[in-house]
Amino acid sequence: MKRRCFYFTHAFSKQLQLVCSTKGLQMSRFFGKTLLLLWLLLASVSCFSKQPERQAMRADRMYAPASQAGTHEIILEHKAYRLSFNPTWRIANWVAYELTREELINRVRRKNNFRPDPLLGRNSAVDADYRRSGYDRGHLAPSADMRYDMEAQLECFYFSNICPQNSKLNSVRWNQLEMRVRQWAAQDSALIVISGPVVKEGYQTIGLNRIAVPAQFFKIILSLYTGKPKCIAFLMNNSNEREPLSSYAVPVDRIEMITGIDFFPVLPDDLEEAIESKVRLSNWSF
Repeated sequence: MKRRCFYFTHAFSKQLQLVCSTKGLQMSRFFGKTLLLLWLLLASVSCFSKQPERQAMRADRMYAPASQAGTHEIILEHKAYRLSFNPTWRIANWVAYELTREELINRVRRKNNFRPDPLLGRNSAVDADYRRSGYDRGHLAPSADMRYDMEAQLECFYFSNICPQNSKLNSVRWNQLEMRVRQWAAQDSALIVISGPVVKEGYQTIGLNRIAVPAQFFKIILSLYTGKPKCIAFLMNNSNEREPLSSYAVPVDRIEMITGIDFFPVLPDDLEEAIESKVRLSNWSF
């Protein structure tokens, strides 16, 4: 983008200099130079302050799951992620964010400042709901993915981004999956990541706010920016999972069937079918 702007500005400058060097009134030369300076100023502001389109409109907004008719949800927009909050469960239906290679640089420290989401008011869980519950405060958008910016780091500790999670799942297989996603983001330049709980009928709750305890967790990773588009999904029980990471890979279609969520509705139907219907482990490094 910068190089294209430079070439265009340089060419326009040459044309104006040619006009100004020809015979004519002194006022014309003055006007031409003034116009040149104004053009160079505007071009530099336009070229060097404008972000690439994918950054200006984050992909998690563009490729977020579709809102489902009859689904209990409140859509929340934060700087670093977008989520569908379920006021009945008091946890998210899903959390979506884009993770770029540049965002893998740790510029801030982990904050551990768990707190109610200010956009939810009384609908938000509080720390007391998790205290002595036997469950970890498990992130859907992990803290380690949000260390590129202070605001993003603080946002990821909102309870809207947290679910009751088995401590061994949180510290072992789920953590391993999160680290693998960061490796894939480094390789592929950018990923769209969607995580969420699977809450089943007769679910357990914790705390005075009756926070739903998920039976399972899913994570879906979409890569669109290098080569052929590809997608992979994972489904884990909310327990002490110990199988190899690749064994938890499932088709996106299976998670859509379990949750009733349409994850990538903006994709062309043929592409959506191709990447959601099968598990292609060979497209991903394990």
